[in-house]
Amino acid sequence: MATVKLTTVRGKPNLKDVAVSAGTTIAGSDAMELNIDFTKATRGDVLTMLEAIQQKIIASKWPMI
Repeated sequence: MATVKLTTVRGKPNLKDVAVSAGTTIAGSDAMELNIDFTKATRGDVLTMLEAIQQKIIASKWPMI
């Protein structure tokens, strides 16, 4: 089973700013976890970050790692 972690931060909404690294195993398979850690991020900021992650998934080879 392969796991991948995609990370982006507020103010860095570009595809090149999304980091890809090894993720932690999730119980079961074919699952996804999303952690949102924010203090100043708005709903719009979060949606922009999710869009950057979506674009990274689209642009990357599959499986990613």
